[in-house]
Amino acid sequence: MNKRAEKICKLVGDVAVSVGCCVGVGFLSGKEAQVFWSSWQNVAVFAVIFAAVTFAVRQQCRRSRSVNVEMLSKSLFSKGAAAMNYAIVFCSFACAVTVLAGVQQAMSVMFFPTPLPVFAFVAAVAAALLARAKMSVTKLLNAVAVILSVALVVLLRAVNDKTANDVSAPAVMPVTYALFCVTMSLGVSARLANECTARENLAVSVVSALLLALLMLFVLPLCRFELPLPALHGLTLPAKIFAAITLLIASVTGLAANAVPVCDALFDIVPDKTLCTMLVFCLSLALSMFGFDFAVRYGYVAVAVVGAILAYCSFRPNARRSDGLDTPQKLK
Repeated sequence: MNKRAEKICKLVGDVAVSVGCCVGVGFLSGKEAQVFWSSWQNVAVFAVIFAAVTFAVRQQCRRSRSVNVEMLSKSLFSKGAAAMNYAIVFCSFACAVTVLAGVQQAMSVMFFPTPLPVFAFVAAVAAALLARAKMSVTKLLNAVAVILSVALVVLLRAVNDKTANDVSAPAVMPVTYALFCVTMSLGVSARLANECTARENLAVSVVSALLLALLMLFVLPLCRFELPLPALHGLTLPAKIFAAITLLIASVTGLAANAVPVCDALFDIVPDKTLCTMLVFCLSLALSMFGFDFAVRYGYVAVAVVGAILAYCSFRPNARRSDGLDTPQKLK
């Protein structure tokens, strides 16, 4: 394979990770459309903010040679670096809990309710394995998740009645959603951005924003916002099985990305990578039983606040460009 082909494959993999981390149960079920981007105008706002913030954060990672959130925090802050790092770690953990809760709710609605988080357990085990895998495996699974997500949206448009939604979220909500998406994918995006040039980071940011916006526009007409899962209504059993597989794979990629910064932080206390991973997913699984709706409406906003601070500091022209080599690379 020549250098040009290798570069294209690398960029495609980076875009797949950037998009795959954002597309999960909340996205494909229409729950996030219901709360954050219920009109094409809001989708446009999301695309602009997501592209700009993603590029700014990726560039900061590249300039400071940051391959994880701890190094990124140190490059942006001096005295407050530890606080920012733990804030991002907390957000990542909250996102992992939210994803597991979403998997459990979606599967329970489509198939059968269960008092135990059986479906979430399957997602947690798969994500724990992916969190310990090589980056090439992560890129491949994210690419599969994106392809399956596109296929699912096409399928849903074929089997669902088209509905006109007259509910529109305030313009601040797609901004919140964009900041949330950037923050929840930092576990893997920081490392990828560090390996890119400025032009490559720009390309990844813009293409990812456009792909997400297109998917959002295709999801919108499928949504009946009065339902708990607005886009997943009227499915036959074969379609439900395909939807379940897609939702599971799409969720696992996001879960693994969120587990990385949490495991990195926990590694300082428990110096065993396998045990760290087990602890993170066991606790996430337990807390996911509190439910999905509350987390979407309020947890996303909390994560977006941290993302707003991160974005502001990354946009500053005097953001530090330290080499970040004083921090060890932990979980790879």
